[in-house]
Amino acid sequence: MNIVLFDMDGTLTEARKKISDDMVTSLCALSNHARIGILTGSGIDYVVDQVGDLFETIIDAYAFPCNGTQVWTNMYGNLKKHHEATMIEEIGAESFYKLCRLLIIEHERIVSQNPDMPLTGNFIDNRVSTLNFCPPGRGCNVEQRNKFVELDNKRGIRLKSYQVLQGLLNKFGLKDSVDISLGGNTSIDVYPRGWDKTYVMRHFTPSDKFDKVFFVGDRCDEGGNDKAIYDLLQPEGRSFKTASPENTIEIIHNQIIPALEGL
Repeated sequence: MNIVLFDMDGTLTEARKKISDDMVTSLCALSNHARIGILTGSGIDYVVDQVGDLFETIIDAYAFPCNGTQVWTNMYGNLKKHHEATMIEEIGAESFYKLCRLLIIEHERIVSQNPDMPLTGNFIDNRVSTLNFCPPGRGCNVEQRNKFVELDNKRGIRLKSYQVLQGLLNKFGLKDSVDISLGGNTSIDVYPRGWDKTYVMRHFTPSDKFDKVFFVGDRCDEGGNDKAIYDLLQPEGRSFKTASPENTIEIIHNQIIPALEGL
Protein backbone atom coordinates (compact mmCIF):
# COMPACT_ATOMS: atom_id res chain seq x y z
CA MET A 1 0.00 0.00 0.00
CA ASN A 2 1.18 3.53 -0.84
CA ILE A 3 0.46 6.75 1.07
CA VAL A 4 -0.19 10.25 -0.30
CA LEU A 5 0.64 13.11 2.07
CA PHE A 6 -1.03 16.50 1.69
CA ASP A 7 -0.13 19.88 3.13
CA MET A 8 -3.20 21.57 4.56
CA ASP A 9 -3.42 25.38 4.14
CA GLY A 10 -3.30 26.33 0.46
CA THR A 11 -3.35 22.67 -0.60
CA LEU A 12 -6.40 20.94 0.85
CA THR A 13 -8.07 24.07 2.19
CA GLU A 14 -7.89 27.81 1.85
CA ALA A 15 -5.86 29.31 4.69
CA ARG A 16 -7.58 28.55 8.02
CA LYS A 17 -10.77 27.46 6.19
CA LYS A 18 -12.61 24.14 6.39
CA ILE A 19 -12.17 21.45 3.78
CA SER A 20 -14.73 21.50 0.95
CA ASP A 21 -17.11 18.68 0.07
CA ASP A 22 -15.48 18.43 -3.37
CA MET A 23 -12.08 17.88 -1.77
CA VAL A 24 -13.44 15.19 0.57
CA THR A 25 -15.01 13.45 -2.42
CA SER A 26 -11.73 13.55 -4.36
CA LEU A 27 -9.76 12.21 -1.39
CA CYS A 28 -12.29 9.42 -0.97
CA ALA A 29 -11.67 8.45 -4.60
CA LEU A 30 -7.93 8.51 -3.96
CA SER A 31 -8.33 6.37 -0.83
CA ASN A 32 -9.29 3.47 -3.09
CA HIS A 33 -5.69 3.49 -4.33
CA ALA A 34 -3.62 4.71 -1.35
CA ARG A 35 -3.77 5.78 2.28
CA ILE A 36 -4.29 9.50 2.93
CA GLY A 37 -2.12 11.55 5.30
CA ILE A 38 -2.20 15.23 6.37
CA LEU A 39 1.32 16.66 6.75
CA THR A 40 1.21 20.19 8.15
CA GLY A 41 3.17 22.63 10.26
CA SER A 42 0.00 23.32 12.24
CA GLY A 43 -0.97 21.55 15.46
CA ILE A 44 -3.59 18.84 15.74
CA ASP A 45 -6.25 21.33 16.89
CA TYR A 46 -6.05 23.15 13.55
CA VAL A 47 -6.13 19.82 11.70
CA VAL A 48 -9.33 18.77 13.47
CA ASP A 49 -10.91 22.20 12.96
CA GLN A 50 -10.14 22.37 9.23
CA VAL A 51 -10.25 18.78 7.95
CA GLY A 52 -12.22 16.98 10.65
CA ASP A 53 -14.87 16.07 8.07
CA LEU A 54 -12.23 14.04 6.23
CA PHE A 55 -11.48 11.91 9.29
CA GLU A 56 -15.18 11.24 9.76
CA THR A 57 -15.39 10.00 6.16
CA ILE A 58 -12.07 8.14 5.70
CA ILE A 59 -11.59 6.08 8.84
CA ASP A 60 -7.97 5.05 8.14
CA ALA A 61 -6.56 8.50 7.29
CA TYR A 62 -3.46 9.70 9.14
CA ALA A 63 -2.47 13.07 10.62
CA PHE A 64 1.14 14.24 10.83
CA PRO A 65 0.97 17.66 12.55
CA CYS A 66 3.93 19.91 13.41
CA ASN A 67 5.96 18.87 10.34
CA GLY A 68 5.39 15.19 11.01
CA THR A 69 6.93 15.25 14.48
CA GLN A 70 3.58 13.97 15.71
CA VAL A 71 1.71 10.92 14.41
CA TRP A 72 -2.02 10.50 14.86
CA THR A 73 -4.11 7.63 13.54
CA ASN A 74 -7.83 7.76 12.93
CA MET A 75 -9.93 5.03 14.50
CA TYR A 76 -13.54 5.47 13.42
CA GLY A 77 -13.44 9.24 13.74
CA ASN A 78 -11.32 9.31 16.92
CA LEU A 79 -7.73 10.50 16.57
CA LYS A 80 -5.09 8.79 18.70
CA LYS A 81 -1.52 10.07 19.16
CA HIS A 82 1.32 7.58 18.69
CA HIS A 83 4.44 9.77 18.52
CA GLU A 84 5.60 13.23 19.58
CA ALA A 85 9.04 14.87 19.47
CA THR A 86 9.88 17.79 21.78
CA MET A 87 11.84 20.81 20.61
CA ILE A 88 13.04 21.92 24.04
CA GLU A 89 14.52 18.47 24.69
CA GLU A 90 16.19 18.43 21.28
CA ILE A 91 17.98 21.81 21.43
CA GLY A 92 18.07 22.37 25.22
CA ALA A 93 16.28 24.84 27.46
CA GLU A 94 18.95 27.56 27.17
CA SER A 95 18.82 27.61 23.36
CA PHE A 96 15.03 27.41 23.40
CA TYR A 97 14.61 30.47 25.63
CA LYS A 98 17.29 32.37 23.70
CA LEU A 99 15.34 31.67 20.53
CA CYS A 100 12.12 32.94 22.10
CA ARG A 101 13.86 36.18 23.06
CA LEU A 102 15.17 36.63 19.51
CA LEU A 103 11.66 36.21 18.11
CA ILE A 104 10.34 38.84 20.51
CA ILE A 105 13.09 41.25 19.40
CA GLU A 106 12.36 40.52 15.73
CA HIS A 107 8.66 41.10 16.29
CA GLU A 108 9.39 44.53 17.74
CA ARG A 109 11.42 45.38 14.63
CA ILE A 110 8.62 44.26 12.32
CA VAL A 111 5.98 46.27 14.20
CA SER A 112 8.11 49.43 14.27
CA GLN A 113 8.66 49.24 10.49
CA ASN A 114 5.04 48.38 9.68
CA PRO A 115 2.85 50.51 11.96
CA ASP A 116 -0.21 49.87 9.79
CA MET A 117 0.06 46.09 10.19
CA PRO A 118 -2.78 44.29 12.00
CA LEU A 119 -1.89 43.14 15.52
CA THR A 120 -3.98 40.68 17.50
CA GLY A 121 -2.36 38.20 19.88
CA ASN A 122 -0.52 34.89 20.21
CA PHE A 123 2.49 36.03 18.17
CA ILE A 124 4.61 33.04 19.21
CA ASP A 125 2.82 29.69 19.37
CA ASN A 126 4.73 26.88 21.08
CA ARG A 127 3.66 23.72 19.25
CA VAL A 128 6.00 21.49 21.30
CA SER A 129 8.17 20.50 18.35
CA THR A 130 7.93 23.84 16.53
CA LEU A 131 7.69 27.53 17.33
CA ASN A 132 5.23 29.25 15.05
CA PHE A 133 6.08 32.96 14.75
CA CYS A 134 3.12 34.95 13.42
CA PRO A 135 3.80 38.73 13.14
CA PRO A 136 0.11 39.79 13.07
CA GLY A 137 -0.85 37.15 15.65
CA ARG A 138 -2.74 33.87 15.47
CA GLY A 139 -5.83 35.74 16.65
CA CYS A 140 -6.39 37.38 13.23
CA ASN A 141 -9.88 37.33 11.82
CA VAL A 142 -10.35 36.96 8.06
CA GLU A 143 -10.19 40.71 7.41
CA GLN A 144 -7.03 41.16 9.48
CA ARG A 145 -5.39 38.12 7.88
CA ASN A 146 -6.16 39.42 4.39
CA LYS A 147 -4.77 42.83 5.31
CA PHE A 148 -1.50 41.31 6.49
CA VAL A 149 -1.22 39.11 3.39
CA GLU A 150 -1.72 42.20 1.22
CA LEU A 151 1.04 44.08 3.08
CA ASP A 152 3.31 41.03 3.05
CA ASN A 153 2.93 40.64 -0.72
CA LYS A 154 3.82 44.32 -1.25
CA ARG A 155 6.65 44.64 1.29
CA GLY A 156 7.99 41.13 1.73
CA ILE A 157 7.58 41.38 5.51
CA ARG A 158 8.06 37.67 6.18
CA LEU A 159 10.80 37.20 3.60
CA LYS A 160 12.82 40.03 5.13
CA SER A 161 12.16 38.62 8.61
CA TYR A 162 13.31 35.20 7.38
CA GLN A 163 16.58 36.78 6.26
CA VAL A 164 16.98 38.77 9.50
CA LEU A 165 16.35 35.67 11.61
CA GLN A 166 18.92 33.71 9.63
CA GLY A 167 21.46 36.37 10.58
CA LEU A 168 20.38 36.35 14.23
CA LEU A 169 20.66 32.57 14.43
CA ASN A 170 24.20 32.82 13.12
CA LYS A 171 25.12 35.70 15.45
CA PHE A 172 23.83 33.96 18.58
CA GLY A 173 25.17 30.49 17.84
CA LEU A 174 21.90 28.81 16.91
CA LYS A 175 22.35 28.28 13.17
CA ASP A 176 23.65 24.72 13.60
CA SER A 177 20.71 23.63 15.74
CA VAL A 178 17.70 25.51 14.35
CA ASP A 179 16.05 25.91 10.93
CA ILE A 180 13.31 28.30 9.79
CA SER A 181 10.83 28.36 6.92
CA LEU A 182 7.82 30.36 5.75
CA GLY A 183 4.61 28.71 6.95
CA GLY A 184 1.16 29.34 5.50
CA ASN A 185 0.33 32.95 4.59
CA THR A 186 1.17 34.74 7.84
CA SER A 187 3.80 32.75 9.74
CA ILE A 188 7.39 31.65 10.05
CA ASP A 189 8.08 28.19 11.47
CA VAL A 190 11.13 27.64 13.68
CA TYR A 191 12.24 24.11 14.55
CA PRO A 192 15.31 21.96 15.30
CA ARG A 193 17.58 21.34 12.33
CA GLY A 194 16.31 18.43 10.27
CA TRP A 195 12.79 18.75 11.67
CA ASP A 196 11.33 20.14 8.45
CA LYS A 197 8.62 18.10 6.73
CA THR A 198 11.15 15.43 5.73
CA TYR A 199 10.95 14.34 9.38
CA VAL A 200 7.82 12.42 8.43
CA MET A 201 9.96 10.00 6.40
CA ARG A 202 11.35 8.61 9.66
CA HIS A 203 7.97 6.95 10.14
CA PHE A 204 8.24 5.12 6.81
CA THR A 205 11.06 2.59 7.14
CA PRO A 206 11.77 -0.18 4.59
CA SER A 207 9.91 -2.62 6.85
CA ASP A 208 6.90 -0.30 7.08
CA LYS A 209 3.57 -1.23 5.49
CA PHE A 210 3.78 1.67 3.01
CA ASP A 211 5.60 1.01 -0.27
CA LYS A 212 5.91 4.52 -1.67
CA VAL A 213 5.26 8.01 -0.27
CA PHE A 214 3.79 10.81 -2.38
CA PHE A 215 3.39 14.48 -1.40
CA VAL A 216 1.33 17.47 -2.54
CA GLY A 217 2.02 21.00 -1.24
CA ASP A 218 1.88 24.65 -2.25
CA ARG A 219 4.93 26.16 -0.50
CA CYS A 220 7.56 24.32 -2.54
CA ASP A 221 9.77 27.29 -3.48
CA GLU A 222 12.79 28.67 -1.64
CA GLY A 223 11.98 29.42 1.99
CA GLY A 224 8.67 27.53 1.86
CA ASN A 225 7.90 24.86 4.44
CA ASP A 226 7.00 22.29 1.74
CA LYS A 227 10.27 22.66 -0.19
CA ALA A 228 12.37 20.09 1.69
CA ILE A 229 10.02 17.14 1.23
CA TYR A 230 9.06 18.29 -2.27
CA ASP A 231 12.73 18.24 -3.29
CA LEU A 232 13.31 14.89 -1.57
CA LEU A 233 10.55 13.10 -3.49
CA GLN A 234 10.78 15.02 -6.79
CA PRO A 235 13.59 12.93 -8.39
CA GLU A 236 11.22 9.94 -8.42
CA GLY A 237 8.25 12.02 -9.56
CA ARG A 238 6.42 11.54 -6.27
CA SER A 239 5.89 15.19 -5.30
CA PHE A 240 3.51 17.73 -6.79
CA LYS A 241 3.27 21.51 -6.43
CA THR A 242 -0.24 22.92 -6.28
CA ALA A 243 -1.50 26.46 -6.74
CA SER A 244 -4.78 26.07 -4.85
CA PRO A 245 -7.20 23.49 -3.44
CA GLU A 246 -8.95 23.44 -6.82
CA ASN A 247 -5.62 22.65 -8.48
CA THR A 248 -5.05 19.90 -5.90
CA ILE A 249 -8.27 18.20 -7.00
CA GLU A 250 -7.01 18.28 -10.59
CA ILE A 251 -3.66 16.82 -9.52
CA ILE A 252 -5.41 13.99 -7.64
CA HIS A 253 -7.53 12.91 -10.60
CA ASN A 254 -5.18 13.71 -13.50
CA GLN A 255 -1.78 12.79 -12.07
CA ILE A 256 -1.76 10.88 -8.78
CA ILE A 257 -4.53 8.34 -9.37
CA PRO A 258 -3.21 7.48 -12.88
CA ALA A 259 0.30 7.13 -11.45
CA LEU A 260 -0.92 4.79 -8.71
CA GLU A 261 -2.92 2.74 -11.19
CA GLY A 262 0.27 2.28 -13.19
CA LEU A 263 2.28 0.88 -10.28
